[in-house]
Amino acid sequence: MALVTSSFGLLQPFSAPYLRAAGLSTWDINLVSGIALLSGMLVQPLLGRLSDHLDARRPAMILMGVLAAVAYGLFPFVSGIWQFLLLTTIGLNGFHYLNTVGGVIIGRIAGPAAGGAAYSRFRVFGSIGYVIVAKISGWLLPSTAGMTTADLRPVFVFGPLFFVAIAILASWVPDPKRGTAIHDVAPAGATPTSSPMASQVTPMPRLIPMFLIAYALYQGPLYGVSANLPLYLTEKLHATASDLGTFFAFGVVAEVLVMFQVGRYTDRFGRRPALLLAFALLPVRLVGYILAPSPFWAAVVQSLHGLNFGIVGAIAIAYINDCAEDNRRGTEQARLGVTASVATAISQWLCGLIIQRFGFPMMFYAMSGVATLGALWMFLLVDESHPAHRGRRAILSRKQLLDAG
Repeated sequence: MALVTSSFGLLQPFSAPYLRAAGLSTWDINLVSGIALLSGMLVQPLLGRLSDHLDARRPAMILMGVLAAVAYGLFPFVSGIWQFLLLTTIGLNGFHYLNTVGGVIIGRIAGPAAGGAAYSRFRVFGSIGYVIVAKISGWLLPSTAGMTTADLRPVFVFGPLFFVAIAILASWVPDPKRGTAIHDVAPAGATPTSSPMASQVTPMPRLIPMFLIAYALYQGPLYGVSANLPLYLTEKLHATASDLGTFFAFGVVAEVLVMFQVGRYTDRFGRRPALLLAFALLPVRLVGYILAPSPFWAAVVQSLHGLNFGIVGAIAIAYINDCAEDNRRGTEQARLGVTASVATAISQWLCGLIIQRFGFPMMFYAMSGVATLGALWMFLLVDESHPAHRGRRAILSRKQLLDAG
């Protein structure tokens, strides 16, 4: 999991500038990313159902690691929107499967009662790796604005090596089977969990649809904007490669600090309070970029990413694991991934159109408005999922919402 997240320390800051240097427009770049993400609607559920049916995840991890390595490794050898679209589709689906399957495995290992702390603890290592990789890549790449494809080629030389390592190490990843006792698969050195709550939690799949709607209204603005931030920084704030590495590292450092505590906090007090905080802060963060006069101040705004992804990135997975039946966790986590992919794809297309017609500031305002709707939906309609805190209900029930309609 650490290597999966670390790989994005290279790919996230520099993929869009590479495509721009290769001659693609803002709309083309968002189209490529959007279609690649949308393809996850077909690929990710199939992989999730196959993994659940076989009750085995290692073979798919090895396959998707190899495919992602090949796809990103071929970037320097192709040109044109359709070739980049094909490779991005393969690479992103590999990345998203590897990211999703980690949540399923950790949910099996830790159990629902401690799932938040366990996932956050594992996720922290990936975030630390992301910071290190982003900073090193910023130092190695040219320190001037206006980077060319030749300048950015090292990203697609070293980035694929992470996926090669993942494919090799996947053979030794724990792959607990359905019905395995939690204490039988606890990590070395961990205290076994054998409480009744851990082994006799009643699934609550009815909570999942309302949460997925809130998640879509959150993920769409977050990653629609994030996909365009490298372009905004390089074209409007004249950021260098080092600036890009620092920018994304700021957010992930804050994310690490939050993740050290948020999983344990939500295991103790419930998932909903932390999720509400993250949802409420996202609209503020998106407007904050407009006010930043330099890459440094944009990086300060980016530190709010720690409260956004630091909370939601870990706790959304725990929320789904809380609610899902054990034999459907892979499928439900795939639904979570598909929800994020569809929301992000639509958001990126909208962001590309808005930037082309109205400029970057209008993109930030529009996405902040969508994020505000997501915060209201979370506050009004999403129930608590943690087994010990399920008495905490949303302000409105789903029945009240349907009756009102």
